[in-house]
Amino acid sequence: MPLPFYPACLPLSLGALPYRSAVQALDVARRYAGTLLAWPQLPQRSFREQCLVQSIIGFPGLVVDAAAFRVYVDRREAERRLDALLLAYLEHTIDYAALSADDAAGLAEIVRIGGGRDLRAVKGQILGPISVALQMTDEHEQPLIYDDMLFDAIAHMLRLRVAWQELRLSEIAPATIMCIDEPLLEAVASPFFPHDWDRVAGQIDDVLAGISGCRALYTRGNVDLNHLMHTSVELLIAESAVYRRLCASGCDELSAFLERGGMVGIGIIPSDANRLASVSVDSLFEEFASLLDDFTSQGVARDRMLQQMVISPAQSLGYLDSASAERALYLLAGVSQRIREEYALI
Repeated sequence: MPLPFYPACLPLSLGALPYRSAVQALDVARRYAGTLLAWPQLPQRSFREQCLVQSIIGFPGLVVDAAAFRVYVDRREAERRLDALLLAYLEHTIDYAALSADDAAGLAEIVRIGGGRDLRAVKGQILGPISVALQMTDEHEQPLIYDDMLFDAIAHMLRLRVAWQELRLSEIAPATIMCIDEPLLEAVASPFFPHDWDRVAGQIDDVLAGISGCRALYTRGNVDLNHLMHTSVELLIAESAVYRRLCASGCDELSAFLERGGMVGIGIIPSDANRLASVSVDSLFEEFASLLDDFTSQGVARDRMLQQMVISPAQSLGYLDSASAERALYLLAGVSQRIREEYALI
């Protein structure tokens, strides 16, 4: 279901941070988060915490070679063990996809200490089925997106994992935002991509069906957001450049999405260290105001969009240095505050 409140341009992190300590990462995340808090993924802590590995760990036949920084699926072993995954999926046995504290230290830490009294929603995240299947290969380095059986199995695994994660997070906040990260979704437009959009949307919806709270999706690049607005996504987060392209091509689908309760996330905070050093709250606010004016000129209801919006980074902060990541969070909180003041959302 959508959030039980309008986010009204509150800040929302994508999750990943460049710390090795879960305690430190959560402390930094909470310092800037406000009332929406994402549990910190720690891709620099270990190979197993990189988003691809963390999302699919435990998949039948998965081989994790941390020393070689390689992860792949042994096809023969996978076929031998797929029945157990299918049974877990059919019976919704979410413990099949449980993560250990060693595989998701930030998640374990936030569940251990709680979210705090002011927390209105907690965010979880997982790599989506398209981005996983494009990157995950078998032992012969063949991407699993070309294997229908294993492609389906990936969606089954992710559905169980996101449901298990949400159950843990529901203990510490009154609402959950569970986000499917699809950074490689622009590959769908390639003539070499093996599936049509209906198949892609079906896989995304399969994973989203495991979510009881707010169903979110993050994407970037040359992606047609109109397609995504016809899935079961309730919060659609993307780089501001993606939304600018949407605005230039027409906003009828966006207006309809908002009217039926959909929410948008504008990724306006840079994720590049050099640009982070050169921008300010004021310059990013002006960029946001320009984008909002463009949407208004295309017939999107300004007040509705402002109420049904979150502000986020453009991309993951997990591979920045810690000083740059903290500056991004500082800017995120500051830009959100400025927007909420300027448009009387507080």
